[in-house]
Order: sequence, then structure tokens, then C-alpha cells
Amino acid sequence: MTERKIKYIDGGSLEYWRQHTEGFRLIHAAERALLRVKRAPMCIAGGYDEDGDVIPVENLGPWNAMDAAICAIEANETAVDILVALRRTHFGQWPVEAVIRELEEAGKPRSD
Repeated sequence: MTERKIKYIDGGSLEYWRQHTEGFRLIHAAERALLRVKRAPMCIAGGYDEDGDVIPVENLGPWNAMDAAICAIEANETAVDILVALRRTHFGQWPVEAVIRELEEAGKPRSD
């Protein structure tokens, strides 16, 4: 016998809408971060050496922002619930482990 986590949902409450607004905001932030990762150059000019050649520096900012966006989603129960309902387990190559665990526990197929 499986145990189910049943939640009481009051769709008319302000708290419900505040939580869902925050969940969708975090999901949209991850989608925007993914777009920045796709468009960002791998290296940026970090300065010049004594011969006048450019010293390349890795551009890690967009990747770090994407990691932070995924962590923020995993820390928000409503955002995880939304992604579970959509069966969305990844943003690009970044997995959302909390969603993957929920879907595996429920025995639902994932959409990668």
C-alpha cells in the first residue's frame, strides 16, 4: 500500500496565490537564466599581457546564475509541485533533482 501526500488547497486564498506566484516566478527566472547560458560567450577578455595579447577569462556568471536558479526552485515546494504537475525534470542540461525524486516516488514517467 502506498502512502499519498494529500494537500488541502484553498484556491481562493491569498496565500495560495502568493505561493503560486512565487513558484512561477522562480520557474521563469530559471528559464531566463537558461537563455543567458545559451547566449553567453564561454570566455571574455580579462586584460592584456606584456605582449599586448588578450588574456581570456572564463565567463562563469551565467552558469553560476543557472545553478542558483535551480537551487531556488528545489527549495520552494510550490515550484517543485508545479514542475511535477508539468512533469518537467530539466532546464536544458540542469536536472531538478527534487522533481525527479517526486516523479519516481509516484511512478510517473518523466519528460526530459
